[in-house]
Amino acid sequence: MSLSLYINNQSWTNNLTKVLKSYENQIVPVIKGNGYGINKSNLGIKAVELGLKEVAVGTIFEVKELIDKNFEQIIVMDPIKDLDKIAFDELKKLNNDRIVLTLSDVNDATNLEKTPVIVEVLTSMKRFGLTANDLKTLSSFNVLGLSLHLPIENSLAGKLNEVRTWLKIYQDILPNAKKVVYLSHLTQNEFIAIRNEFPQFVFKLRLGTKFWLNDLNDFQIKSTVLAVHDVKDEQIGYRQRKINDQYVVVVSGGTSHGVGLQAPRSNTNLKSRLTAILSGFLESFDQHLSPFVISGKQRWFAESPHMNVSMLKLPKNIKPPKVGSEIVAHLRMTTTNFDSVIIN
Repeated sequence: MSLSLYINNQSWTNNLTKVLKSYENQIVPVIKGNGYGINKSNLGIKAVELGLKEVAVGTIFEVKELIDKNFEQIIVMDPIKDLDKIAFDELKKLNNDRIVLTLSDVNDATNLEKTPVIVEVLTSMKRFGLTANDLKTLSSFNVLGLSLHLPIENSLAGKLNEVRTWLKIYQDILPNAKKVVYLSHLTQNEFIAIRNEFPQFVFKLRLGTKFWLNDLNDFQIKSTVLAVHDVKDEQIGYRQRKINDQYVVVVSGGTSHGVGLQAPRSNTNLKSRLTAILSGFLESFDQHLSPFVISGKQRWFAESPHMNVSMLKLPKNIKPPKVGSEIVAHLRMTTTNFDSVIIN
């Protein structure tokens, strides 16, 4: 009874190596969240295999899964705030000088003066970050680098201009800080262009999805078939909805795995907007397309996914899969929690 992720290790490793070479080995792999479906511990092991000495995590609570690996630096990208006692308690518990924190607000700097930090400045993302005036208060801090979190939807000229502005401010205000710059959301060409314009700085690109999941052909998601019922005008499921003459196929994978959960979509063009309208129309009539594939097609849910399993409708003209066999599923790996990850 499992929802499993199968990974072609050789192909995956080859693709990771290609990405590293394309950015001239200046990548800091991001290991956060659900580990991009692969598991944070597995990603840590793979980073060590690739010879990487520096990784980034999202929060201080994710460090413990990597602290036993031989990394020289583990960067915590989300800022730790002074008011967050639980986070500071976790930092004290870990008590490791390889942990590098991100500072994005001078109000959070009280407890950090001796701690190695990367300063995150306020870019056009307008998420969080320090201003030029804020940087003036950090002359006594152990600053290991500058962090620029750039928006995805911006031109190369716009990104270059923003980097150019902040590098001058950083160099003028904190001349003794290390000339290392951590960037996010850049293509290969953008990264090379920025690096070539400022050879006096060392640039490192934090890369998550586009590194670990660079080629989705390296991965296959499979669900175990748990039961097949021949239903003839009967009521089924929690809601006792009537099903006409069809098979009901019960498979592994439910809401606890992330099945049926959906992040808000960025509908930026006509096609995506029409798709959203059509999906909403069908859902209003309780028609939800599942991610599970039988005989080459995604099948409709018989009802909303349960916590660990899903019930699917299958027309009688389609041969049902055997109980105990596995079927393919199309799921977003960054939001799916697999029962097992098989790297072979």
